[in-house]
Amino acid sequence: MGLGRYRTFRMIRLYRALPSIFAGLKVAITLAVVGAVVGEFVGSDRGLGTLLLRAIGVVNTPLLFAGLIVLTILAIVLFGMIELLERLAIPWHVSQRARSI
Repeated sequence: MGLGRYRTFRMIRLYRALPSIFAGLKVAITLAVVGAVVGEFVGSDRGLGTLLLRAIGVVNTPLLFAGLIVLTILAIVLFGMIELLERLAIPWHVSQRARSI
């Protein structure tokens, strides 16, 4: 059809790979929040991970649950941002059509 390697990649291969890319991004963004907290557990003196460890150490249950709620909201917001980007990037995909019905 006369397409070069770059145009073939951009117009066909990348276009068909976008649903899988966005599925991976959704998984990765939620695990990134978990990874950041674990990193703060191990090697930080600030952050939500350290706050959770301190709350556990002094048995401050309300602070612990508040930290968990903040982390949950953060993960949901980041996941929603990827979901919105997916809706804008691939409105033709079957997963997006099923939601609009």
